[in-house]
Amino acid sequence: MDPKEQAEELAARTLEGTRERLAGLAGLPTAGHVEVFDSLHRELSAVLGALDQDPAQRPPVS
Repeated sequence: MDPKEQAEELAARTLEGTRERLAGLAGLPTAGHVEVFDSLHRELSAVLGALDQDPAQRPPVS
């Protein structure tokens, strides 16, 4: 898989997971949303950082 395909796959998986976690907020009390938002923020920041790296240095998409 070339670097562009790897980046697209990582972005698609991240978006899918993020949507699932946000959909799960409906079952949580409002106070529980903060933990989910903080966790998603960390994960999204890490993914954006990985996508910003030189493709040769990116971790492989599994």
